[in-house]
Amino acid sequence: MVGFGANRRGGRLPSLVFVALLVVIAILAFNCWNASSRQALLQEEVAELQSQAKRTEVARGRLEKRNSDLMGKVDSHKKQLEQKEADYSHLSSQLQARDGQVKKCEDSKV
Repeated sequence: MVGFGANRRGGRLPSLVFVALLVVIAILAFNCWNASSRQALLQEEVAELQSQAKRTEVARGRLEKRNSDLMGKVDSHKKQLEQKEADYSHLSSQLQARDGQVKKCEDSKV
């Protein structure tokens, strides 16, 4: 009693199909390895960029704080300058008044 497929060779694949499957498996393995290595490189790059962004943010915070401190100093210096200019104009008007009084005194003596 010979069943269906009795003249087959016991489940062995033809060598051409077997070689083609090995080539496909090799190509898939290479692609998987390549994608994995690229993913690892990209993850490292992302981590580096995140740390760089964090450092930049910290530096920006320091610069903003320094800028606000300097702007405060500029404002205080402007106020001091305005006060000194007001004092100068006041003293100048007093000096002119005294000069006027001195001139009147000299004219009255003459």
